[in-house]
Amino acid sequence: MMRLLIPLFLFIAQPVFAAETIAAPSFLGSSLKMAAALVFVIGLLLLLYAASRKGFGVLPQKKGGLIQVLETRPLGGRKFLCVVKVRGEELLLGLSNDRIECLTKLESGESFAETLQQVEEESS
Repeated sequence: MMRLLIPLFLFIAQPVFAAETIAAPSFLGSSLKMAAALVFVIGLLLLLYAASRKGFGVLPQKKGGLIQVLETRPLGGRKFLCVVKVRGEELLLGLSNDRIECLTKLESGESFAETLQQVEEESS
């Protein structure tokens, strides 16, 4: 078995010894190859990013469903106000650690400030 491996190792090592006699590549040449490879990789990444933004399915896209979160505002801590559109109706939700509460339905012609005033008047 050993007799078969020694000629195999010598056969594999022969190109290594032959490569030592070839002149070493210049620093400029290897730098240009590295810069070209870098430009190629960056270009490929930009191409993939542009394809995903156009919706070619490279990256997962948002799915259009029945529920759309239109806006979310933090109130402090882990409490939020959230405007959600469900089946054509806009709802103002109050979100906290352990609860989700529907505060009111928003009418399409009303501004948020008017609706907030109405809710405050109703609660007092």
